[in-house]
Amino acid sequence: MSDETTYTVTCPCCGARLTLDAEARVVVSHEAPPSTGEKATFDARLKTLDEEKRVAEEKFQESVRAEKSKKDVLEKKFQDLFQKAKEGPVGPVKRDIDLD
Repeated sequence: MSDETTYTVTCPCCGARLTLDAEARVVVSHEAPPSTGEKATFDARLKTLDEEKRVAEEKFQESVRAEKSKKDVLEKKFQDLFQKAKEGPVGPVKRDIDLD
């Protein structure tokens, strides 16, 4: 391969280096970007997973409590609205045609 048909470019997203052949229109080689982050230890990752598991369990328990009390809340709202409907309207009912 001649140098005239081979180009080396750097990916703007990840920083990987790609060698491209212009004639064949293919990637000839790829070099992974250098690692920038610190690797997490097994114990640190295990603690993170335990914390995520605890938070997920708390959210689940909260949703279960909300679902159990949902019936009582809806029943109370229904009874309040039913009482208001029994009492009747406060004044005469206004229709759209009456507003003209």
